[in-house]
Amino acid sequence: MLISLQPIRDRKMRVSAYHLGAYPSDSERGQLSPDDETRYVVDLVGSLTRIATRTLYVPVTPAVVREGSLTRFASTDATWLVSTAALEDTRTRKDVDRLLGAGFRFALDGFPAGAPLPGTMGGCTVVLDALHTAPPLLASRVQLLLQAGFKPMVRNVDDRLTHHRVMRAGAALYSGRLLTRGASTPIDRNVEDSLIRAMSMLVAFADGRPADASFDAFVRDDPHLAASLLKAMNSAAFGVRGPRSVTHAMTMLGRDAIMERLVAVAARLIGEAARDPELAFAALRRARMVERVGAALDNAPHPRARIVAGLLSVLEFAFGAPSTAIADRLALPPALREALIERFSGLGQLLDVVDAIEYGWWEDLTERCAQLGIATPVVSDAWLAAWRAARDELDFSNEPFRA
Repeated sequence: MLISLQPIRDRKMRVSAYHLGAYPSDSERGQLSPDDETRYVVDLVGSLTRIATRTLYVPVTPAVVREGSLTRFASTDATWLVSTAALEDTRTRKDVDRLLGAGFRFALDGFPAGAPLPGTMGGCTVVLDALHTAPPLLASRVQLLLQAGFKPMVRNVDDRLTHHRVMRAGAALYSGRLLTRGASTPIDRNVEDSLIRAMSMLVAFADGRPADASFDAFVRDDPHLAASLLKAMNSAAFGVRGPRSVTHAMTMLGRDAIMERLVAVAARLIGEAARDPELAFAALRRARMVERVGAALDNAPHPRARIVAGLLSVLEFAFGAPSTAIADRLALPPALREALIERFSGLGQLLDVVDAIEYGWWEDLTERCAQLGIATPVVSDAWLAAWRAARDELDFSNEPFRA
């Protein structure tokens, strides 16, 4: 099964949970029933909650609820998402009531247009779909749910206008594509300047050339960047006797090692500049995924170019600026510029693959993998590995850096 964890944000645009999406791989498609697919995914919930470090919303079929397999997740931070229509089945309704009484959390997928919901469901999350609901009807349904004491969540909030509409209606949670930084969120200009310098240096050496003396001067001339690098290098990974300064680090570890640490530092600066820690995680996750998946391609771009492309792909969301403006500002070389804007090349197509799995665009993912000659499980495995790597590199479980 192909897996994706899509962020769920609250009214302050902070990530509070993830929606677990799944889709059969090429070899599994047509071989598994919906219930078998659900059982497969449910078996992964324990490990995925440890990766996510936040609540998982897990879609489950009525049959899986009724067979009692959820009882083994009593201490798991999961909310089980069932279709609202499923509660019209008496046995499913009784089993949901029983699990609610035992402390399990449930959410409903779909507006409750049929029989009244049981009182035990009061206050639960009800998921609506912005893509398949007319805006006036979506707003009225959000308000009706609020009046009835439920918590409305809207998915497929893929643009700022839709976001404005559902927030104005009173939705408590939403999910969808990454949105550009809002005008009401001021960017930290000092951090932005350091980020631009960091990205400029990564771009300059994206072709794989060894770092030279210009890299040394670049690091020393930006106190904020030097401090960020030193903090990263004094993490637990380097032990208690870490470098005393960036110059000392250059001597101890060499320029290539510092360049590698600069990738995580740049990702963290992306989050700090936009005041959105989740964006830092998304940037590094995408960078590591493009690095991994690209290794499966013939004539793949240099690993550093793949990493830089992954970081570049989130800058428009941090700066609230179009990709063309970012490409001009960073004076991107043709290969990176094309990957960021047109996405016709192999590098740009890799970014499309990342988008597809990040947002759960399964049919698009299958098509693009076929074009590149990559098996979909390779992408799924790389995505999970990149998720773990980004968590570790950013130490994302630390409370001060959480959204």
